[in-house]
Amino acid sequence: MLQKGKTIMHIRSVVGVGLVLAALSSAAETAKPLDAFIRDGRIRDGLAAYASPAGNGERFSLGMLQAIDGLQQFVAGFNKLGINPELARSGIPFFRVVVPSEQPVPGEGTTPEQVAALFGNLRASLRKANATLTAVDGKDFGVPVNVSQARMDINGDGTVNTNELLMASIGRSMRISARDMAGQDLVIRFDSADAAWLKGYTHFLSGVLDILMAYDWMPVWNQCAHLVFSNPKPIPPIAQHAAIGNRRDMGQWLDFIAALHDMRLELIQKDGLRRARDEFRGMISSSRVCWQRVLAETDDEHEWLPGPTQTGPGGAKITAQQIEGWQLVLNELESILQGQKLLPHWRIKAGEGINVEKFVNSPPRLDMVLLIQGSAFIPYLEEGPMSDRDTWQRLIQPFGPGFPMFALWSN
Repeated sequence: MLQKGKTIMHIRSVVGVGLVLAALSSAAETAKPLDAFIRDGRIRDGLAAYASPAGNGERFSLGMLQAIDGLQQFVAGFNKLGINPELARSGIPFFRVVVPSEQPVPGEGTTPEQVAALFGNLRASLRKANATLTAVDGKDFGVPVNVSQARMDINGDGTVNTNELLMASIGRSMRISARDMAGQDLVIRFDSADAAWLKGYTHFLSGVLDILMAYDWMPVWNQCAHLVFSNPKPIPPIAQHAAIGNRRDMGQWLDFIAALHDMRLELIQKDGLRRARDEFRGMISSSRVCWQRVLAETDDEHEWLPGPTQTGPGGAKITAQQIEGWQLVLNELESILQGQKLLPHWRIKAGEGINVEKFVNSPPRLDMVLLIQGSAFIPYLEEGPMSDRDTWQRLIQPFGPGFPMFALWSN
């Protein structure tokens, strides 16, 4: 188990990348097949074994394996494409989960289409897991998992070594290093509430991917792809001519700035933002179901999300006031997504705000500078009730400064 002194403020990171931790979660069920499949990194064998699941426990196990399978292909895929190890270690969202291979692949030539395919495959795996988890009802079950023993094929060579721990992939998001976990086991008994939690995460991450894949990122590729991959094709023009000298770091920063300057991205999937909105609504719905099930529990056995009378990982506690406060947060988010509450912008006068529903129904080109400056939002401005800073200060008061990480943990 994690050391007793670790509280919600530390556990919060246990969820940074949502699905990533979800994948992590599936790692060990000491007396059951799921643990053997994940501990040995035999994800495909596990998928075959649970192909026709019977009961909630097997449906949850299959959904978890489907999510892990997507993560494994994503991580191994980027290693095969020759991702820059420094970038993978930098903490950029999605790339953070990519653990650089001990023997970096030079890359035979990485194309934008190959990168898009990796994101698309991850989204497909998440949606498949979501469909499986939809069939898990409120009847209780228990799937114990030793998270710290999970393994997967990180470098994509077809074998799983003892050092290819899933914890290495999600460790940075959790802010827990291998040294922190040395000689310790984190065992979680996943139940029906956690199935709704994982389903919510598949909604959330699918929505984020919908947004990313809705736009054409070639302008960014043409400025900085050489900083991401060892052998990009096409290679950015500046990389063909720039000298590498003592000020190489300055050049890299300038290339990233140039990418930001050129971030005027055309919409290529017109329904992408609407799909993302629907996924986020699904996340809200799943979170409500999750907490309803948590509050109905009477046991206290290796909980992932503890109710007021239960204990979570490392002795973590969640109060009744926090659970009630989280329901208010979900209500506010839902009002924003439905256009009932408007979002403020630092440049726009009081009383006017952005109607998110109108924005996703008729999205503009993604022009980062104009979004920050405010001009891009003018067609979507309205007068009405605001979800402003004062509103959110009241909403997050029960959580204190740890609210962002609590939100990631609890979903």
